[in-house]
Amino acid sequence: MMLRIGVIGCGWHSRAAHGPSLKRYKADHPDLLLAACCDLNMEAAEAYRADFGFERAYTGFEEMLKEERLDAVWVIVPDQLTTSVALQVMETGAAVFLEKPPGANAAEVILLHEQAVQRRIRHRVAFNRRHVPMVSKLIGKLDEQTQQGRRIYGLTYDMIRIKRTDADFSTTAVHAIDAAKWIAGSDYESLRFHYDELSAISPGLMNMTAEGVTFSGIRVRLNCYPYAGLARESVTVRGEGFTYELHMPLMENAGSFAGLICSENGRTETFTEEGDWVSAFGFYEENKSFLDALQSGQDLQDDLRSSIQSVEIMEAVRGRAEAYHGNRIINSKREVTG
Repeated sequence: MMLRIGVIGCGWHSRAAHGPSLKRYKADHPDLLLAACCDLNMEAAEAYRADFGFERAYTGFEEMLKEERLDAVWVIVPDQLTTSVALQVMETGAAVFLEKPPGANAAEVILLHEQAVQRRIRHRVAFNRRHVPMVSKLIGKLDEQTQQGRRIYGLTYDMIRIKRTDADFSTTAVHAIDAAKWIAGSDYESLRFHYDELSAISPGLMNMTAEGVTFSGIRVRLNCYPYAGLARESVTVRGEGFTYELHMPLMENAGSFAGLICSENGRTETFTEEGDWVSAFGFYEENKSFLDALQSGQDLQDDLRSSIQSVEIMEAVRGRAEAYHGNRIINSKREVTG
């Protein structure tokens, strides 16, 4: 089955993660047609076309959707544009691959989900941590422990960066929010947030920590420090007779250890990630498995519905909420029910 692929957005992230993944997939699947790519900057679009093997380049995505008969479209644009662009893609009937977050707020994600269901649009949300090989290995280890009746006590997710001065870091913190509950295998029942304002460094900058529990009873702590002099993203899971430490393969931390340290009853085993960054950080697998599913007709799990709670909590963090319970965001002056 030939699939005709289009990409909207040829910026840095698209070039670093998705262009190389699509090019690699095509090398193993010659019947895949990289039909068209699009960017407002024609020079960027042409460079993307030439570097990754696309047939044509456009500066307007509406023109691209009109001229090309596409089976699937990658929407890799700023989050405030994702919903409007994705809705127009859905109108063509094409499958949609959405970069995170799949909307600027939960209402947009719910709208996209409703449209995808109504139009029967196959889609994926690109939370790449879900596809990191070492994350899958960690989840497998946790499954083994729970099958043997051993409790998981708690999970800590640290997201630390060197010099990020984003006024809204929540759109990056959403990775920690989503990956922690993905590893725990359960949505959050509740979270309570704490903030350290860093506006003296840059307007809107803040540290965020959160403590809470999943519906399965696992205690979770999230630590997001965007301006802490170190590039690190790690997960520590402690349970009955075991501790697992996962270190993500960040590009900014190239050369440092990336992999999984498994300690069980005093014995330690280390698994080192040796793949290239695109594979090690889950980008290739999230693209490959989506394309495989489109060709085979198999089910897709990383859908918009599974992303709603992650975006709800992202929205809570953006608004400096005090707490989140189920689908209720609690602020100091008001309570917003989702």
